[in-house]
Parts: sequence; C-alpha cells; structure tokens
Amino acid sequence: MFKKYFLQILVVLLLIGVAWGLYAVGKNEEKNEQSIQTSIIQKTAEIFPMRNWSIDEPEILAKSAILLYSNQKDNILFQKDTNQILPIASLTKLMTAIIALENYNPEEIIKVSAQSVKVNGDKGGLIANEELTVKDLLYIMLIESSNDAAMALASDNPRMSYNEFITLMNSKAKELGLENTSFIDSAGLSPENKSNVFEMAKLTKYALGFPIILDILKTPESSIYSIDRKFIHNLTSTNKLLGKIPQLIGGKTGFTDQAGGCMLTVSNFNNNYLITVILGSDQREWDTEKLINWAQEAWLWK
Repeated sequence: MFKKYFLQILVVLLLIGVAWGLYAVGKNEEKNEQSIQTSIIQKTAEIFPMRNWSIDEPEILAKSAILLYSNQKDNILFQKDTNQILPIASLTKLMTAIIALENYNPEEIIKVSAQSVKVNGDKGGLIANEELTVKDLLYIMLIESSNDAAMALASDNPRMSYNEFITLMNSKAKELGLENTSFIDSAGLSPENKSNVFEMAKLTKYALGFPIILDILKTPESSIYSIDRKFIHNLTSTNKLLGKIPQLIGGKTGFTDQAGGCMLTVSNFNNNYLITVILGSDQREWDTEKLINWAQEAWLWK
C-alpha cells in the first residue's frame, strides 16, 4: 500500500515539474519576444531624425513642395500645399521610364521615327531612322530630358502603339494609388500631365526600385552611340545641383510655360532616401537646395 501511494505522489510531483518547466519556457520566449520588439523600436528611433524647433521652416517660391524621408515608413519633414494638383512637365518622363522598363528589354533596339524627331524640343539631338537601344533612349531622355527620346520610347516600338503606352502610364498611376496623377503624353509637353508633390514623391520612391533609373539620374555626363556608331550623342544633365550638394545622388528637372520650374531629387541621409519634389517654381534649384540644407539644420541626424 505504501509503495502504491509513493508512486502516485511521485507521478504528481513529476507532472508538477513538467508543468513548471513548460511555464518557464513560455515566459522566457515571451521575454525574448519583448526584447526583440524593444530592439526594433530602438533601432527605428535611432534611424528617424528629431526636429530642432529652434530652426524655422524655410520660405520657398514654389507653389507646392514636399520633403519626404523614406526609411521603414514615409515621413514628411516639410510640406507646402501638397494636395495642389499641378502640371508636372518633364517629371512625366519618370513614369515613361518605368513603363519602358516594365514592358521592354533594355537591350532591344528601336528605330527612331521622323515623327518622334519632330516633337517640340531639341534636347538629345536624335536623328530620324537611327537605331538605339531602349537603355540608350532612357539615358538620353532622363539626362538631357529629351522629348524626342520620350516619344521614341512610347511610339517607335512596333510591339506597342503610342496610345497603348499612354494607357499603361495611367494604369500604373492607378495601380500605385496615385489618384490625382494623369498623363496625356510621354514627354510632359501637355499641361494636362498633372499630379501633386506627394504623389510624385511616391512615384519617385517606386522608380528607385529600378537600379538603372537611379544610375541614370545620378549621371552628370555621358556619351551614347547609335547602333551603327555613325552618330554620337554627348549628354549633359539638366540637374545643376549634381555635384554641388554632397548628399544629393540624383534628380530630374522639368519646365514648360504652364508648369513653371519643376524638380525632384533624391539624397542620401542616414543611408535612407530623402526625396524632394518642387512644382511651379521660378527658382527650382534654389528652392530644392534650400530644402535640403534646411533638412540638415532643422533635423538632428544620428
């Protein structure tokens, strides 16, 4: 009888020991999870800058502007009339580049049509019937803001009509949630190519997912040859801030009489992107430089 009770007590003690062990393991896992979450929160706090309120916000000439810091999430550091829908001029070409890269092989060859060469604007110096790769046309379009190259990309590939290309541009805008962004042409000549600075900043962030786009936007000068090497295009970036601001790594300009001066830039702050967008400015470079300099002074970067 004694042995029977002894065995029962031993079994109960053993079960209590197992239960305690499982409880201890659970508490330890919970503690580890809390520790990991705390670490993530601390790391995020270290990445995001803190505002120095002794520095006032800058006054700029642009009708609309935004300064977007993109790390784990998007944080607006500065904004001016961000919901105002305005013509975006050649900032349009960022979407043109995206559609070209998502639908064409960068190495496929396009013969430039006489119609594309006749479009308004003489940047890029394209010649009717010369052959260039899609990649070459992207360089010419984004470095020198060539309207010819934008038209060639949209209309001279036999696999897609011009109207189909423009439809894809607008469909992509909807896909990205850019509800106030619309396109009439691939170069940005029409004042009906419209957006607001917040949506253009979102589009810029998406475009940075294509390494070739960032490589082109940071290129101050380049030389592009036609396939038969009969023609050479010596390109100089329209972005006058390249090399002037150490943090700035790339950008795109735009101008029409209706849009005024437009500009978007990408800078490296804390190994994250700082995106500026300026619309409707008589001094686009001045406004952009002022915003980037202000970001360095008014925010404490670790």
